Amino acid sequence: MTPEVSLRFGVHHEVTEVVLPRHIRDTLRAGMEPQRVGPHRALIVEDDPAIRRLVEKLLTRHHIEIETATDGKIAIEKLRDQKYSVIVLDLMIPEANGFQVIEFLKQSGLRTPVAVVSAVSQQALTKLDLDVVKLVISKPFDVDEFTRAILALCNES
Repeated sequence: MTPEVSLRFGVHHEVTEVVLPRHIRDTLRAGMEPQRVGPHRALIVEDDPAIRRLVEKLLTRHHIEIETATDGKIAIEKLRDQKYSVIVLDLMIPEANGFQVIEFLKQSGLRTPVAVVSAVSQQALTKLDLDVVKLVISKPFDVDEFTRAILALCNES
């Protein structure tokens, strides 16, 4: 498993923490844009329409095909039928929460990298399975850092 590190940066006078693998952190610190390799598909699992639209806009600018799910039950159905390069997942979603979606991925043996984007407490984030979750971004987040990190995850998959 890749060692995890933290990268901290300010957003609107708040401190936001992103936890990501060392090689992605090094790319971000160097200010390099991850290179796009082939077509990518992302599943955005977010019940807040404003955040869902923002993430969709950010990723479609980089030619990533987007599918969305507004709750965990819909996300699990889509994950049974489709393949994705990355999953952008809020933890506090209706029907089946983000932790249940992560458990489904693990039990199904799906190796799709998950980027958790959530405003839950740091204590709750310590319960995440780092074999499945490759990136943790606390809301609010910096859109440029978020985009570069998601592109890096897509290129890994």
